[in-house]
Amino acid sequence: MKSTTLALTAAALLATTGATFAQNAQQNFVGPAIGLTVSAIQNKVDYESTIASINGQSTQTNDSEASLIASYGFAMTPDWVGTIGLSYSLKSTDAGSVSYTAGTAQSFSGKFKDHLAISFAPGYRVGPNALVYGKLAYHQLKSEFTDTLSAGGSNTHTGTGIGFGVAFALDSHLELRTEYETVTYSAEKTQLTTGKPKTSGLTVGLLYKF
Repeated sequence: MKSTTLALTAAALLATTGATFAQNAQQNFVGPAIGLTVSAIQNKVDYESTIASINGQSTQTNDSEASLIASYGFAMTPDWVGTIGLSYSLKSTDAGSVSYTAGTAQSFSGKFKDHLAISFAPGYRVGPNALVYGKLAYHQLKSEFTDTLSAGGSNTHTGTGIGFGVAFALDSHLELRTEYETVTYSAEKTQLTTGKPKTSGLTVGLLYKF
C-alpha cells in the first residue's frame, strides 16, 4: 500500500513538473520586449545621372549600426510564434562617395540616418529555448549628400527587407537574437543624380522581456 502511494505521488509530481516546464517553455518569446541591437552592415548605392561621369557608377561601404528595438511576440500555435517589431537607428552610416568630372574634378559623398523599420517575423520553436524565424520588414531612411559642385540635398527612401534569424531564451526575461537581412530601397533623385540604395547586415540583439 505504501509502495503504491509513493509511486502515485511520484507520478503526480513528475506530471506536475512536466506540465509546469511545458507551460513555462511556451511563455518564451511571447509578450512585450525592448532591447538594443548592433549590426555589421554593407551599404551599396547605384547611381543614374545626367552627369556622364557619374551615370552607372556605384559605391559600396562597410559600417556599423546600433538601434533601439521594441517587439511583441504572440503564440499562433503551441509551436509557432509571431513577432511584431519596431526599430530605430541611433547613428548615421556611410553611404560612400563618388568622384566625377564636370569641367573640373568634383566629388560628392553621402550618409544614411533616421533608419526606421517595422517588421513581422513568424518563427518555429526548436526545443523550449530556441526559435528560428523568417522576417519581412518595411524600412525607411533618410539620405544626405554633400557635393563640391552644388549644394547637395537629402531624400527619404523606403524599402522592403527580407531576412532570417534565430532567438534564444537565456532565462525568463532575457532573449538573444541574431539575424541576417537584406533591404532594397526606392530610387530617389537629388540634384542631377538618382541613387538607389541596397543594404545587407548581420545583427545581434539582446532584449528584456516583460
